[in-house]
Amino acid sequence: MNADGSHQGPHGGLLFHAAENRPRCFCYLGFMAKRKPGRQAAPASRRRFPEWLPPAAALAALAAAVYANSLANGFVSDDKIQLLQNPLVTSAAQIPRMFGSGVWSILGIPGTPGNYYRPLQFLVYLALYECAGFRAPVFHLFMVLLHALNSVLVFRLARRLGSGRMALAAGALFAVHPIHTEVVDWVAALPDLMVTTLVLLGVAWRAGEEDPPRGLAIAGHCGLYLAALLTKETGAMLLPLYAGYGFFCGGLGLEELRRNRALYAAMAATFGAYLAMRWAALGSLAPGQQAFFHLTAIEFVLSAVVVAGQYLGAMLFPAHLSYFHIFHPTQGITPALAVSLAALGAVAAAFLRFRAAVARYGIFWIAATLAPVFNLTGVGQNVFAERYLYLPSVGFCWMAAWAWDRLADYRRAWAMAAGGILLLACAAGSVTRNPDWRDDYTLFQVTVRQAPTSGWLHNWMAGVYVERREFDRALSEERLAVQYEPRAPAFRENLGNILLVSDPRAAVEEFQKLLALQPGRAEYHADLGIALEAAGDPGRALVEYQAALQISPAEREAQEGYRRVMARLRQMR
Repeated sequence: MNADGSHQGPHGGLLFHAAENRPRCFCYLGFMAKRKPGRQAAPASRRRFPEWLPPAAALAALAAAVYANSLANGFVSDDKIQLLQNPLVTSAAQIPRMFGSGVWSILGIPGTPGNYYRPLQFLVYLALYECAGFRAPVFHLFMVLLHALNSVLVFRLARRLGSGRMALAAGALFAVHPIHTEVVDWVAALPDLMVTTLVLLGVAWRAGEEDPPRGLAIAGHCGLYLAALLTKETGAMLLPLYAGYGFFCGGLGLEELRRNRALYAAMAATFGAYLAMRWAALGSLAPGQQAFFHLTAIEFVLSAVVVAGQYLGAMLFPAHLSYFHIFHPTQGITPALAVSLAALGAVAAAFLRFRAAVARYGIFWIAATLAPVFNLTGVGQNVFAERYLYLPSVGFCWMAAWAWDRLADYRRAWAMAAGGILLLACAAGSVTRNPDWRDDYTLFQVTVRQAPTSGWLHNWMAGVYVERREFDRALSEERLAVQYEPRAPAFRENLGNILLVSDPRAAVEEFQKLLALQPGRAEYHADLGIALEAAGDPGRALVEYQAALQISPAEREAQEGYRRVMARLRQMR
């Protein structure tokens, strides 16, 4: 007998209720006997597929269709270094090195530290290489399929937060949103795709658990957390997203932390193990801090506010998208700062005003997953990057779909028309932008037109022209790079190397300026020696080679130049 006085049969079926003291099955049979003999109950329909499967398949097809033309793209920009020139991704024997080094350590250049420790990125590259070699269409197909999977996961998790209509709208917006083009079209952005997949899987798993996880379930969550951390640094936010789901969507509030303390303690220990692995691989937690920008405390705070406003604007109005956004530190009160403060205030007001779980958790999701990218002096020269919005846009798509769903309750025709127009516009924007990533020449030409005063872009464009053997154009671009960034040593060195082909004396001047910028660098003395040698001054070239070897006896170009000049001077005697 159950607590309410009911009894169950051997298979859990209800037999009778004690309050009535008569079998319920007899009541049911009596009722059926009074029905017309000619009418029979229709047999229960058998559902061949889960009800969520057709919309999920439609979303996956939508995402794949929008990015189908990206399969014609090649490898661009960092793909050349992290993939094509990376010895770690061509042999399974290199797997231990993947977990023992940072992303940029493959360059083998002293003085180029980075904050990126992402061994699973290279592990996936290795798997794809073993399957198909360096065939660009295979890598791009993998990116498209992963984006399609993420669109389905956005939909599946949204079903727990709102109506089926809202969930479908969220998945569709995520599938076509133009802000995602950089991530899906650029193979080097694989970590953003992968970490989003892992985070969505983790939160969906946690959301489906009615009781606090124990034992193997905790181990599984910790394994997923470690995988997210080893994919990208923003994977650290999986733990807060778990807690946030219980707080906002589970209705538990702070009780969530006490109720699941075993899970969160284990995940915290996992994070500690990750930090130890990171320290061992990079030599410190963040060795690449302030490699490109040095900001005062005031500049940091003001710039962070403006960048946050940029991110909100890019999700709302994905126009003027670019591979490279120039960063100018904010040093005082500016219109951009005022607009950003107003936008952030509106978001805070929405968080306090709306009680719907999807709205509050969506805002929390955006804030939590954007938090790591506000390390403004550690993310690189591209401080504001569209790829950083891929994971945060999950929360934005939920909120946008929730607002649309509420509109549809009152103005269905208007909502359907507006939603259809929005999805078509977003899809068209994504399809149109995909070809920009065809190759370096196309990508950098488009980007230089968008940001003509960026020294970095002109420097990259010069490198493309060098590969194309168009040295006059390369020289023109590198001169512009030095003009816009006169104190960038790398640009002057590149300019000097290009001048070696056509005007060695001008190259001598550039390398002298380079040494004035950064004296005491062995490689720069060697560069100057090569230029002097090409300009017909072996005596001064020998002096520079000797200076380079005094600083670094292992400097290869200085060793070779010294032997070459000494042999030449002996012949002249």
